[in-house]
Order: sequence, then C-alpha cells, then structure tokens
Amino acid sequence: MAAIVNKEKQEMNEKTSVKRIETNEVFIGNKPFMKYVVATMMQLKENNSAVIKARGKFVSRGVDVAEVAKKRLKEIENTELSDSVKIGTDSFKNEDGKEISVSTIEISLLKR
Repeated sequence: MAAIVNKEKQEMNEKTSVKRIETNEVFIGNKPFMKYVVATMMQLKENNSAVIKARGKFVSRGVDVAEVAKKRLKEIENTELSDSVKIGTDSFKNEDGKEISVSTIEISLLKR
C-alpha cells in the first residue's frame, strides 16, 4: 500500500515539475518583490525569455520587476534585454452581477 502511495506522489511530482518547466511566465501577486525578480532572472537564464504578467493593483509592481531584472542582468552578465509590452482589460461579473474591468499588463523580456 505504501509503495502505491509513494508511486502516486512521485508521478504527481513529475507532472507538476514538467508543467513548471514548460512555461516562462511569472505572475505578479502578493509575495515579496524580490521573489518575482529572482523568478524572472531564473526564467531568463533557463529559457532566454520571460513573460511577466500582472493585473489590477499589481501592474506597477510588474513594471518594477521587469526594470529591476533588466538592470540586474545588465550588471551581472552585461547582457541587454529587448522587451515588448501588451496592455489590456479583463472584464468579468462580480458576485453581485456588476460588470468589473481590471487592467492587465504582459511584459515579454528576451535576451539579445
């Protein structure tokens, strides 16, 4: 019985690790600022690209993360990054049925 449980856990860990490797996206939220910078730097080292996504009140934090990552990469590796920015709005209905609009930003960083 324990062998079956351990095998299931191992399969689940393999599935989640594969899922994590496939994406180069960093979603900005409530965690400490530098965690997002480090995550972005790791994505840039592994994939040569990173996509920073943020919504609502975290848009400005997403921009700050991109700028700090660009500056640190230039200092550490003397490498320039090209970037592109997409902005938009997500609309959805809240619990009361009211239409809510939330600003979004997607910053793509690519090593040159």
